[in-house]
Amino acid sequence: MAMHEQNTQSSFDFACPSMQPQSSRFGKENLFFAILPDREAIAACLDVQDRLKNRHLLFATPRPRERLHVSLYHVDQGMKIPDAVIFGACRAASAIDACQFELGFDHVATFKSSVRNAIVLAGNGGRELLRQLHVRVGIEMHHIGESARIRPDFQPHVTLFYDSDTAPKTMLEKPVTITAREFVLLHHRSGESNYEQLGRWPLQARG
Repeated sequence: MAMHEQNTQSSFDFACPSMQPQSSRFGKENLFFAILPDREAIAACLDVQDRLKNRHLLFATPRPRERLHVSLYHVDQGMKIPDAVIFGACRAASAIDACQFELGFDHVATFKSSVRNAIVLAGNGGRELLRQLHVRVGIEMHHIGESARIRPDFQPHVTLFYDSDTAPKTMLEKPVTITAREFVLLHHRSGESNYEQLGRWPLQARG
């Protein structure tokens, strides 16, 4: 997969606090909804990772394939996620009826953070449909009495690296496509390398 660099990195570096990567690397648990890539999309992501590492991020550690995902909705973060919050998130997800859609990522960007930068796959393909699903989750969370964490600046992305370095804006010759056939609830506990999948909810085929 060829990539074409452009000298417009500053226009694709994000410093908005709400876009800073959220994770449990500070001794906290993290609970969130996500879209998981299928085998073909994972292979495409790994190919981009390899090329970035060889060209720009020689000392960076790629995100493992098991943790590649498209964030959908951040439910909660803390020293321990209460069981009631997990149960409520599952209830909210079960109330959602939405159709399948495709996400297209056509470039690499850097989301800047004071802690560690996120080097990500980004793109606007399917952004509005993902945003609609994000809002639906927030509405259902509100209906069960939880906070609606709806973000107006919601930007689809797949994090490939966390690193102190940055990568230039890089266009992909062929966009990476991720088909959203379902969404899942992921739980990350401090000290654990992988996410625990707590539930999955299918999206309806268009017909």
